[in-house]
This record gives sequence, structure tokens and C-alpha cells, in this order.
Amino acid sequence: MDSTQPLFDGAPVWLTLPFAAIAAGVVFALFILIFGARLASRRNKAREEIEEYNEEYREDTAARPITPPVAPPPPPLAEAPLAPPAPEPVAEAPAAVVEPEPVAPAPAPVAEPEPVAAPEPVAEIVPAPLPPVVEEAPVAEPLADEPIAAAAPLEASPASLAADIAEPAHAEPAPAPEPVSAAPEPAPAPAAPTADDLTRMKGVGPRLGEKLNSVGITSFAQLAALTPEEADALDAKLGDFQGRIHRDRWIEQASFLAKEDIAGFEGVFGKL
Repeated sequence: MDSTQPLFDGAPVWLTLPFAAIAAGVVFALFILIFGARLASRRNKAREEIEEYNEEYREDTAARPITPPVAPPPPPLAEAPLAPPAPEPVAEAPAAVVEPEPVAPAPAPVAEPEPVAAPEPVAEIVPAPLPPVVEEAPVAEPLADEPIAAAAPLEASPASLAADIAEPAHAEPAPAPEPVSAAPEPAPAPAAPTADDLTRMKGVGPRLGEKLNSVGITSFAQLAALTPEEADALDAKLGDFQGRIHRDRWIEQASFLAKEDIAGFEGVFGKL
């Protein structure tokens, strides 16, 4: 666009682009001047108010009389104690007439009791000694003259005795030895619980897993079987990790993992 051409069709010949720019600059300069003048007038007015206030303060200070410091009044002197008034004389009371006390009549003499004679001592009766008892010795009964039966004579002949000696004695067969049973095999020792990876639980890291192993907790089944008292006792052994067993709900987590219920675990505690 040529700068000598009018800005739009039908505009006057002098309304060109340079003219419009100059006019806009003039208007902007006027605006700046007016704004600056108003701002300067505000500052001048504020300065005048401050100076006027300072003048009034100086005049007020100069007109105010300087009063010397007033000394505090001296403390009041203590008044001399007044002499106590003399006591008025008290009229003496007349002496009271003391009446003689009535004399009590003398008591009648009491007759002394007659002395009682002491009883005569009674002689002890000693029983007469009994005659000695003589034990009679038992008399032996005479033995009856009964005939004693003679032993029966041996009827065996010398020949039969020799035959009995010549025959060999039939020895009884010795009992067969009982078979010795083998010693029973020892019962197999119970298998130690397999150690689980305790760090699979939420909130249990490698250091905490080693801490649990050091206090004897190596499987999820052990954690799941803890009672509230046992859980508190275990929590007291964890040192810097105290409170985690309840806050992270280890017993509930271990109950799911001990049964390998992964779906139930993730439904409650999130992705494993």
C-alpha cells in the first residue's frame, strides 16, 4: 500500500497513513502529559499537607510551657502515740460474808465381823496294799503212749536197681530260643515349617523380613495363628518397626497367603 494514498476509499486526500500515525502519537503524548500533571499535582498537594502538619506541630510545641518536674510529696510523719487514758477508779465491792459450812454427823460405828474358825484338816485315807498275785505255772500234760508206725521196707531188688542205673535218662528237649524282634525304627522327626517369603506382604521389606526371621517368624501360617496377646508380644520385639503389625494388618494378609488365596488377598489389599 502506498503511504501517499488515502486510508480508505472516499477519505480526504490528507488522511494518509503517516498522518494517522502522527495524530495517534500526538494524542498519546497529550494523554501522558495530562496523567503526569495530575500525578504531580497529587504529590505537591500531599507535600503541602505534610509541611502544614509539621508547621502546626512546631507551633504547638513552642507554645506549650515547659513544666519542671514535680517532686513527690514527702511521706507523712508518724503521729506520736497518744497516752492511754487513766483508768477510772473502781469501787471496791463489799467483802462477802462467808457462811460456815455444815458439819456432817459422825458415822455410826460398824460392828466388826466375828472371826470364822478355820476348818480342821482331813486326814488322807491310804488304801491297804493288795496281796501279791501268784501266777500258776502251766502243768505239762503226759504224752500218750501211742505206737509209732515203722517205715515200709523197700521192695526193689538189686537187679532192678542196676537196670535203672544202666538206662540213660531221657533228657527233656530244650525250648527253642524265641526270635529276637528287631528294635523299632525311630519315628521320623516332624518336618520343619517351610520358610515363606514374608516380603510378599504389603509393608514388609527385606530388613523387616530379616527382623521377623530373627525372632522366629518364618511362615505365613505362624502369623495367621497369632492371638492378640501374642501379636502384642511380637510387636514389642520389632524395635523401630513397632506398630506395623496392626497398621498393615499382617495377620489378615498372612491368613490369605498361608492358604494361597491370591484372589482374596488382591480383593482386600490390592495387587500382589
